[in-house]
Amino acid sequence: MDKGIGVNPLIQGKGFEKLNDLGGLVYQKLRAPSLSGETLQIPLLSKLDDLWQANLRRIASGHSTRFDRPLKEIQALGRAELIDRSLAYSGVYLDDLPSVTSQNIIMSGHQPELFHPGVWYKNFVLSELGDRQSALAVNLVVDNDLCSHPSVSFPRVPDQASNWKETQLERVAMDAFAEEVPYESRPVIDWKLFESFGARLSERFCRGESACLINHLWRHVIVAASRLNNQPVVGLGQLVAAGRHRLESEYGLRTLEVPISHLAETSAFTCFFKSILSAADEFRLIHNSVLDEYRNAHQIRSESHPVPKLAEHDGWIEVPFWIWSVAECRRQRLYVRYREDQVLLSNLSGWEFTCSLADVDGQVSELKKTGVLIRPRALTTTLFSRLILSDLFLHGIGGAKYDELTNLIAQRFFEVRLPDFQTLTATMKLSNSFDLVSRTELTELDRELREIRFHPERFIQEPAESVANLIAQKQAWAFGESAFPRTRERHVAIEKLNRQLAACAKPRVDSLKERRADRTGKKRASEILSSREFSFCLFDSSIMDELKQLASI
Repeated sequence: MDKGIGVNPLIQGKGFEKLNDLGGLVYQKLRAPSLSGETLQIPLLSKLDDLWQANLRRIASGHSTRFDRPLKEIQALGRAELIDRSLAYSGVYLDDLPSVTSQNIIMSGHQPELFHPGVWYKNFVLSELGDRQSALAVNLVVDNDLCSHPSVSFPRVPDQASNWKETQLERVAMDAFAEEVPYESRPVIDWKLFESFGARLSERFCRGESACLINHLWRHVIVAASRLNNQPVVGLGQLVAAGRHRLESEYGLRTLEVPISHLAETSAFTCFFKSILSAADEFRLIHNSVLDEYRNAHQIRSESHPVPKLAEHDGWIEVPFWIWSVAECRRQRLYVRYREDQVLLSNLSGWEFTCSLADVDGQVSELKKTGVLIRPRALTTTLFSRLILSDLFLHGIGGAKYDELTNLIAQRFFEVRLPDFQTLTATMKLSNSFDLVSRTELTELDRELREIRFHPERFIQEPAESVANLIAQKQAWAFGESAFPRTRERHVAIEKLNRQLAACAKPRVDSLKERRADRTGKKRASEILSSREFSFCLFDSSIMDELKQLASI
């Protein structure tokens, strides 16, 4: 592990502008640090007090006409529900809960997976900032996202650098293969396989060494499973997140956790859902216009990045929520249309629900009894979290980028300036990572190959008389009387002579191409060996002390 821990001075937030101080989007380039032990902090954590106080003032002065009651009332309701739900959820598997002494809340969130240390770093900062600001720190378990085949990949590291061709990615499955469904609806399929995951990964990657964090982590996962076994539904992601949360608590982190699925059933969320439902077409127009601005600012051509536009089909207006059922766990888009004083909801695949516009919140809350689930999509998850629930939200790079959209949507639809968020990530590389080739070396080889194409004569030593004649002809076309004007005849003649001369320099060309192929292969191996994307559970326990140190800066 690189011991040069600190903040890279080149990526402390240079050129950062508060987007919601402006009328439109501002392009900001966010890149993860390249060296192990470096962090990205925007703004710097040492400067966060100013942001915190500005956020509190902004929230205190916020008003919106989109709700049927004052925004402050919904915020108070949402925070009380968040505290109750997170205490109840975390208290099932956690031995020691942090005390609640304030209504101020700092939040972060991620999918319930074994993510890389850069994501985990947010949890350490979350705990640190909660202590610093005397606020409740809550991590949001994003269980409305899809769970693909759960597994952890790791590099097969050669014993010596000369054996780099042996480098490859291997993967250990956490559970049996199953259909891709939201984490909330993804149970453990093969308990024997799941319970043995820690030992199997340790044997394959750590070769049985106890220093690998997976062993300690998985003991916590198994304890969490035993404490959650009386719950109606226990998801695979819920167990993984609970084990990780127990490990964090053991090392002194003071946070609570709660899944999105639990918050989506609160009264505050229903108020939020109703506010968008009652003006769905206006929300769609604002959402799509902001998305156009984002794509123009970032020069994005993709119709699906960062999110697709909200659609309209035969009077049905798409709203930014998912819908699925307990019986059919396939996520579908939610659509709405109006008929006099009624609201019709549909997935446009055969399911419809009609309710009174005046009592949307009451009637929609009854849907769960029929097995129908409504959940926010990515933008609405952070929009709800930042507008209703928290004073500060901690984002990684991906979330920070798409929340540029959220800022403007909130400003134009709810007429509220959201509290600013904090952007964080860290780079941690496995201790046995190494680079086999430098980017400079590849650049130099490419330069030489290009040079051979246009100036092959420079690579021919002691040319024969026939070759010397070709060189003389080229010099005449390039610099002699035939050099001007620059006609097509001249261009064709020089290209022909370059091909002939390149054939004479073939030994040099072959040698460079062989070296280029070798270095390209080594570069691919290096990208595997020095990746920052490997799960935190592959590191030894010292990573927790290093992340705590980084979070305290």
